[in-house]
Amino acid sequence: MENNSENSILPDSTNTSGRAQKFKQAGYGFLIMNLIYLVVVVKFIPALNFDVSALLSFLAYVLFIGFLTYYLLQEKKLLAQILSVIYAGRSGNAIYFLLGDNIFPAVPYFLPCLLITFYMLGRAGWDWP
Repeated sequence: MENNSENSILPDSTNTSGRAQKFKQAGYGFLIMNLIYLVVVVKFIPALNFDVSALLSFLAYVLFIGFLTYYLLQEKKLLAQILSVIYAGRSGNAIYFLLGDNIFPAVPYFLPCLLITFYMLGRAGWDWP
């Protein structure tokens, strides 16, 4: 009697599709890179007053990023494509300002976050390698 895995009762959880793996990486990468981006920007904003409205704004940002992450984990291809285009524009804008004279001091630190997020979203949205 041979062991035929397609007739197995238990599903093979280690065999996930490549597309699902890319969306999982894009979702968690999107969440982590945006949280790192938030920490870097907050560190470099001069004289940030942490009052109730600022804390509520940060909470709203984190909830919105969590909402988008949830739908990326649900393998929403159009969402990944739209976010990838947005992050490409944000990356291009950051590079443009990096080449200028008056730059925001955090640009060299959050530009890698933008580029990594763009690539991970592009992998999921357009099936890049």
